[in-house]
Formats: sequence, C-alpha cells, structure tokens
Amino acid sequence: MSPNSERCRSDGKNIFRIKVKMKNEFVFLYEFSKSLLFGVWGDFKEGIKSSRMTLPLIWLLSVGLAFQFDMPFYSFFLIKEGDFFHFLAEKISYWGDFPQGTVPLSIGIYLLGLLFKKERIKEAAIGCFLSAFIAGCLVDLGRDVLGRPRPSADVKEAFKQLGYIPTPIVSFHRIHPGGSFVDGFYGIHWTAMFHGFPSGHAATSMATASSFLRSLPLLGYLLLFCAVFVCWSRMALGRHYFSDIIAGGLLGFFAGLMFSRFQNRNTSTALQKSKQEVKK
Repeated sequence: MSPNSERCRSDGKNIFRIKVKMKNEFVFLYEFSKSLLFGVWGDFKEGIKSSRMTLPLIWLLSVGLAFQFDMPFYSFFLIKEGDFFHFLAEKISYWGDFPQGTVPLSIGIYLLGLLFKKERIKEAAIGCFLSAFIAGCLVDLGRDVLGRPRPSADVKEAFKQLGYIPTPIVSFHRIHPGGSFVDGFYGIHWTAMFHGFPSGHAATSMATASSFLRSLPLLGYLLLFCAVFVCWSRMALGRHYFSDIIAGGLLGFFAGLMFSRFQNRNTSTALQKSKQEVKK
C-alpha cells in the first residue's frame, strides 16, 4: 500500500471521528436543553402553587414602588451627549444587549466546557442562553403590547415614523421636563420609542448573570456587577425610567435563578438522560 493511500485512509478516519463527535454534541445540546426547559417549567408551576403568587406580588410591589421615583431618578441619572460618561454608557449598553453580550458569552463558555471536558460548564452555558432568551422574549411581548414611551420619545419623530400622533390608553398624567409624551401605556405601535416598559437590556443582562449564581458563583457575581452597570447605562442614556429597569431586571433575575436552581439540583439526572440519547 502506498504512503498516499495510507494517508488518505487516516484522514478519512479522522474526518469520520470529527463528524461523530459533532453529531453527539448536537444531540447532547438538544436533549439537555429539552430536559432543562421541561424541568424549569415544572418547577415554575409548582412554585406558583406553593408560593401562592408570592413572586408576582413581589414584582408588582417593587415596580409600583419604583414608579414613584421615575421622574426624580430620570433627572438624576440622565447624562448629556458629549460627556465621557455618556460615551461610556453607550458602550456598556451595546455590549449589555442579548445579541452582543449573552450570545457570544454563552458560546464562549460552552466551548471552554467542551475544550476542558467539563459538563457542568457546558450546562451552565446552555442555562445562561435559555434563561436570557426566554426573559427577553417575555419582555419583548410585554413592551410591544403595553407601549410605554421611552423618556427620549419625541412627538415629531413619532409622527414621522407612524404618520399620526399616538394617544395614551392609560395615562399616568405626568411628563418629565423636556419630554414630548405624557407618560402612560399607548398600546401597540410599531416603533422602538414605545418599547419602554419593561427594559429588555435589564432583563437579559440580569438573567445572564443570575443563571450562573449556583453553577459558577464567581462568574455569576461578576456578571451581576456588570448587569447593574447595564441597567445604569439605560437610564443614563434616557432610554428607560427606573420602573422599566426594575420590571425587566427582576423578571430576568428570577428567570435566571430558576434555571440555576434547577441545574444545581437536577443536573445529574438531566445529564444522564442526554447521554443516553447520545448513545442511541
């Protein structure tokens, strides 16, 4: 047998092994994600029954309290354009978003788990992505339907984009200094300036951080520190009121914590099921 044919056979075997490993990894990713989602959903239903709506009540009370500080906090945190801290807030806000922050972070941590053969790290990365994705979807649905104008929303720009000036369905009978719209819920309007409540950045950044609190606590606390700055940046740029931040942040924090708790308690069972599927 010639050296070329032996080399081709060896290359063929290596390619086959790589394909098998990739297939097994995709099967693991799918099966573990499915087990995790169903497990967290089961925990959520049981938690609602046992707690008798404690978490939703905490959320409502927190948002209601934060609502009282919207106007003074808006004036306090707002930073004018051209200031260094405004530039800093823009950068933090950009990297604190789901596509630019959570997605590459989840992929990077998963690849580290793959490289060092640490299943726990891979599981944490999956939980991070799923919790932030779900929190983001819930927030997007809520703010699309409610339609609270951002503090920076402008009447002229709204008319230019929509062809009409929206009026509130539920008015809060207040407006911040320099504001164009009366604060309230305006319903569905297909423009980002009416996507104020809740904050998507706050939800996804908090979910990303809290999802690691049980599995990788040092990373979780570090990301929680970063998430607080993401929340600050949204108010500094005039994108959200304080109650928008609290609403999105708490929702994301609870979502990430549920994934983290379930993984910490049931990870061996979910992992065993996913490995059984890989072997099939």
